[in-house]
Amino acid sequence: MFKKFFLSLALLIFFTSTCAAKSEVINVEEVIPTITGQTDTYARYLTWPQADLKMDIIRPVSKEKTPAVIFVPGGGWIVAPKEQGNQLTFKLAEAGFAVASIEYRTIVQANYVDIVGDVKAAVRYLRAHADEFNIDKNKIAIMGVSAGGWISSMVGVTAGVEKFDFGENLDQSSEVQAVVDFFGPSDLTKMGADYSKEIQESYTSASGEVSLLANGLAGFKDNKGGSILDTPETAKATNPITYIGKNTPPFLIFHGNKDTTVSPSQSKILYDALIKNNIAADYYVISGGEHYLKYFYQPKTFKIIADFLNRVLR
Repeated sequence: MFKKFFLSLALLIFFTSTCAAKSEVINVEEVIPTITGQTDTYARYLTWPQADLKMDIIRPVSKEKTPAVIFVPGGGWIVAPKEQGNQLTFKLAEAGFAVASIEYRTIVQANYVDIVGDVKAAVRYLRAHADEFNIDKNKIAIMGVSAGGWISSMVGVTAGVEKFDFGENLDQSSEVQAVVDFFGPSDLTKMGADYSKEIQESYTSASGEVSLLANGLAGFKDNKGGSILDTPETAKATNPITYIGKNTPPFLIFHGNKDTTVSPSQSKILYDALIKNNIAADYYVISGGEHYLKYFYQPKTFKIIADFLNRVLR
């Protein structure tokens, strides 16, 4: 009898607690802005191999014009998926920046001049459509990961270098006001410098990505092909350090000290060259960091990125 009573009482308490309802009026403070987005074609190549290059634009809904950031994906110059940085770029949009995530031609179709030129075309496209996207055309940063980090550095240092400016909107400048480089290479002849001799040789072989980027595939278009080590002038032309000058914008550089894809020393080489030329640069080594984008939407690193962009662009 008592056992049944206590069992019933226990069941009543259980169901009462699990089925409890709550109703209240709450105030919600609008801290994170509403964001909107669209996809545009920013460059079109009609000669073989044909290519339509697209950008995804996400931006805060704002009465004021906002600074812009161009995100350049990585992929060994073999692939360039514009969706790669979505988790980071959405945070940037929520932090008040318009963000254009772009694709570009790869070494299957193009060499280093073409690829850097594609991304510069994206900068010019944003400026040409600044009113449509509610962007401050005088406040544009570029941000890239791995191969995209190298491209971003090249775009940052080559303002006014004519061979990289071609295509549409040539009445607009391709200059950027800040560069964020996530473990991108700098001196492509030393991209594997911290690794074994076998890996170093594979990186600079005539069939390796670095050499294909610099010299192209022999017989394709007018490419001569060959190892980047055999073409010192081209190697120099692919090195962002070559172009550093008084008008180079501020840099923010990150590299993991356990990176097994791009030698960690690559970022140190670039940072030292910037400082030597009196260019503002911040350099962060991620302890235990490997070759992953995931580090950069974490609270600690994202705050560094947002603080840098706010300091330079606002």
